[in-house]
Amino acid sequence: MNKITSQLEDSLYESGCDDAMVHSGNGSLYLTFDRLDTSLEKAVSTAIKDVEKNKKLEVAVVEPADFVTVAEIARRAGYSREYIRKLIKGERGNGDFPAPLAGSSSTTLIYSWVEVTSWLSVSNILKNNDALKMAKIIKQFNDQLNNRRVFLNSNSVKSKRVERI
Repeated sequence: MNKITSQLEDSLYESGCDDAMVHSGNGSLYLTFDRLDTSLEKAVSTAIKDVEKNKKLEVAVVEPADFVTVAEIARRAGYSREYIRKLIKGERGNGDFPAPLAGSSSTTLIYSWVEVTSWLSVSNILKNNDALKMAKIIKQFNDQLNNRRVFLNSNSVKSKRVERI
């Protein structure tokens, strides 16, 4: 179910998500948090726990996710798509841009944001020094959420899933 109801909003508020906005789209629920904490890890961890105090909700993924297209790499890194394309083709940079994870048989290649930010940092191209650290932390959360969903909760009775935090 992807409908936002006052009952859902009240339940989230009462579970500690008073710093979240609820959205729906593409058949999913999304929460956008404005949570202050001592670290990103703690903020994400407490957000997940607070959401899942509602027994009908399960967090599926924390955004921004690791899988990125060329356009998303450009947006996140603050460069043009053309510049990123030149880095990928070796026309700029040292020529060893990370290989795509998927998409070789389609027109849209998918890369790992952790691998890309690591490469951009080592190549002194990335301006945001925290981007790699944040990408690694978020990927760790998403790997744990995915493992839980696929392997541990295959018989879950949860009726709604929050797709992104």
